[in-house]
Amino acid sequence: MNTPHIRNFPTQAVFIDRDGTIGGSDQIEYPGEMQLFDGVAESISTLSQHGFELFGFTNQPGITAGHSTVEAFQQEMKLFGIEHTYVCPHPAHAQCECRKPRPDMLIQAAEDHHLNLEQCIVIGDRWSDMVAARAAGCLCVLVRTGAGMRALQEDRSRWETMEADYVATDFNDAVKWIVQRRVQPPQDIVIRQVASEDAAALLELHRALDRESMYMLYNPGERKSTIQAQARFIDQLNESPNSTTWLAEHQGRVIGHLTVIGGGAERIRHQASIVIDVRKAYAGRGIGTRLMAALEMWRSSAGITRLELTVMSHNHTAIGLYHKIGFVQEGKKVKSLLVEGAYVDEYMMSKLYERDAD
Repeated sequence: MNTPHIRNFPTQAVFIDRDGTIGGSDQIEYPGEMQLFDGVAESISTLSQHGFELFGFTNQPGITAGHSTVEAFQQEMKLFGIEHTYVCPHPAHAQCECRKPRPDMLIQAAEDHHLNLEQCIVIGDRWSDMVAARAAGCLCVLVRTGAGMRALQEDRSRWETMEADYVATDFNDAVKWIVQRRVQPPQDIVIRQVASEDAAALLELHRALDRESMYMLYNPGERKSTIQAQARFIDQLNESPNSTTWLAEHQGRVIGHLTVIGGGAERIRHQASIVIDVRKAYAGRGIGTRLMAALEMWRSSAGITRLELTVMSHNHTAIGLYHKIGFVQEGKKVKSLLVEGAYVDEYMMSKLYERDAD
């Protein structure tokens, strides 16, 4: 079987904060007052040339006080090369629906322009930019300009359950990182089976995924496993003829896994449940497809003719991948999970194979 081609990172759009990110400082400067940082105009042009849709999103409470207008900010951002800008004009005490760290401006843009927010990136200098990005499902890049250093230090407690996907020196550095992901997808991803000495790295991966993904079973900090327990679990998997874990590794760092657990009783040894997860910073690069390819090459020798999994009903990216590689929906577990106070359904999916001839 041929290894699937690694796709270029399919980012649709980049959302760009204003004050402190592309110019000015960590204080509000109204249209006509703010100066772009050196090189920012060229970097914005670079993003456009590489086919990214560009959006601004910014909190501007001075509008409510009469210091400027939404239209003035939008027109200024157009002059900077950012066609569409979403503006929250309300002060913090108004407790509006649109002000960052709420993700509503991002969600509205997605509805208006038919975007998949899991294929979008946010660049900002504040903790509120990072929290809004993650709540919407976007990748997030923190710049050290403006309020960036404060976000990493004094304000770290406000977003301590998550990490930026990249911390950039400035906007220009952020753009270089984004463009490199598109034009130079990593060719040195290693897919291999797990060993007991990988216990610490695998546990670290699980905890990172808990922090950055809303689709995990555990909330951030809830996972109580130890390195020793993880090592024992790995050994148990590797002693089983129909269970194992594959790791995806990039430059020595474990960035994804696929775990398959086969049935123990004779009547169910032909079936196996799978769990697959990849770090958000590596999403959309074909790594999940490569992990599945490794499983496909192995499962016949393990006697597996049925694969099954569950997936949250709103995890459209994962559902699309599973359909693409041959899984079908068999049923729905209604109110299966309670995520941030709301019930979430899960789809049950499976893939069947003909029994291999003896």
